[in-house]
Amino acid sequence: MTVSRRRRLVGTAATAFLAVAAVLAVAQPASAHNSIISTTPAEGSTISEQPEQLVITTNDNLLDLGDAGQSNQIQVTGPGDERLYYGTACAAVNGPALVMPLQLGQAGEYTVVWQLVSTDGHPLSGSYTFEWAPAEGQELAAGSAKPACATSGASTVEPSSEAGGVDPESTAGGLSGDVWWIVGAIGVVLIAGIGVLLVTRRKPEPTSGDQGTDTSAP
Repeated sequence: MTVSRRRRLVGTAATAFLAVAAVLAVAQPASAHNSIISTTPAEGSTISEQPEQLVITTNDNLLDLGDAGQSNQIQVTGPGDERLYYGTACAAVNGPALVMPLQLGQAGEYTVVWQLVSTDGHPLSGSYTFEWAPAEGQELAAGSAKPACATSGASTVEPSSEAGGVDPESTAGGLSGDVWWIVGAIGVVLIAGIGVLLVTRRKPEPTSGDQGTDTSAP
């Protein structure tokens, strides 16, 4: 292999490497799930005044599927032997936050179970607790045996680390954003490979000995 051909191969390989690196660098933030920044009331806190609403704030806009609280949900249950739900309406997406109107009842520990859809289409869910110690004069809610916004086919939301009862195929048109980035990276690699093959299949350059040979007839 001549020096010039070796240089072409190195240049082609370097170009392919940089192209793949650029695609993967952009794909990394695009495929990341949302993460929880804060909750109101805060996890493990003790509050003495009605919160009026419960807010779960993430680091990026949530995906609103427009399904009336089926995919993005919040359910709050109170203390006592009887399982009572608190909250007067379905949770609503407000940019990066999930918000639900909330009035609490008797004093004690309250459990929040939430479910949301990340901006990349992946559903996430979880739960936490806080204490309610109402100050004097606070108006208490009665609670309900059923959540104000029950899911179709189920009355409760179960916390999990991933799906939380939402079908991932129903989000983002069946394919999340990270899949498309992976497909794009594979395409770049294939194109680079074809380029390398074309370069290596070119006609060899004449050697110095060939250049000095006289091919004319005697």
